[in-house]
Amino acid sequence: MLAAIYALAFAAPRYGAESRFSVRSSTPQSSAQSASASLLSSGNGGSAVGGFVDGWAVADFIRSRDCMRQLDSEIGLRTYLAYTGLDPLNRLSPQAGEDELYRAYLDAIDVSYNMIEQIDVLRVSAFSPADARTISDALIGLAQQFVSNMDEKGIADTLKVSKEAVTRAEEDAIVARGALADWRVRNGNIDPEAEAGMLLNLSAQLEAELNTAKINLDKVRALSNPEHPMLRPAQLQVSALRKQLDDVRARMSGKGNTEASRLKSYQALLNAQTFADQNLTSARHNYQQAFTDTLRLQRYLSVIARPVPEVQPGSPNTSLLLIEALAVGFVFAFVVRMAQALYREFRHG
Repeated sequence: MLAAIYALAFAAPRYGAESRFSVRSSTPQSSAQSASASLLSSGNGGSAVGGFVDGWAVADFIRSRDCMRQLDSEIGLRTYLAYTGLDPLNRLSPQAGEDELYRAYLDAIDVSYNMIEQIDVLRVSAFSPADARTISDALIGLAQQFVSNMDEKGIADTLKVSKEAVTRAEEDAIVARGALADWRVRNGNIDPEAEAGMLLNLSAQLEAELNTAKINLDKVRALSNPEHPMLRPAQLQVSALRKQLDDVRARMSGKGNTEASRLKSYQALLNAQTFADQNLTSARHNYQQAFTDTLRLQRYLSVIARPVPEVQPGSPNTSLLLIEALAVGFVFAFVVRMAQALYREFRHG
């Protein structure tokens, strides 16, 4: 009777609203994955452990004090959980402290994670259908924000490392190009490789002309005439060609600042620039790949069922409460009768 009186006269009616959502990502699931692995894998195609962690993380966040604070800041939670009726069990005031508000918040929400279906189920109870919908919608919005921020730190760190690699590669490439340009200005030579090729061709040409001049000189000498008019010019031609060839060879590979030494230093700078350019191209490619991967791996919350509040209050259930009271009454009456029987038997004994 007391339970029925409390339910009819004082108990605050509560309206429930249930919503369902799941954590997903745009990563395609491998076609080679077995059926059993697919059943246990997460919604984002990752491992079972990763899927469970995502679902439990969202559920734990909704039950956390941090989520309660964010919800209170967004919608003013106290106004939705404070009851102005006569129910002595629901007397949360708008000026209640955070601990009291948190206990009322935990009483108003129930979130669970279904490992088989990979979904979170959120149930919210409030004193009106509109309040239940408002709280549910706000919690879904906070859960979506939480999921979008789950990988924010990792994504930012990955992109930061890739961006720093690109920056270092760009600086190295600039330094390498500058060093090569300074060398060209200092030596007054744009392309020493081309100049070296020209000197090689000139050396071959002079050597061929020298051989021809030597043959002509030998022919004149074969006449055994020291006074031959062609002997002196032939000797002078051979001497001049030999001197030119020696000068070209000394210029190419002699001592000091020769073409060979300049070509060596130039080739070292050119190789450094080539390596820097290749490293820059690779760093830019890696940054683009990291950017694409982070976008593909980023999680999002997919709402499966929006909250639809109950038309009739789900609690208190008067019929169930009366049945429970009747059962408790029978048990109480049985205990009293047994106590009386034992007392009489003890007294007569």
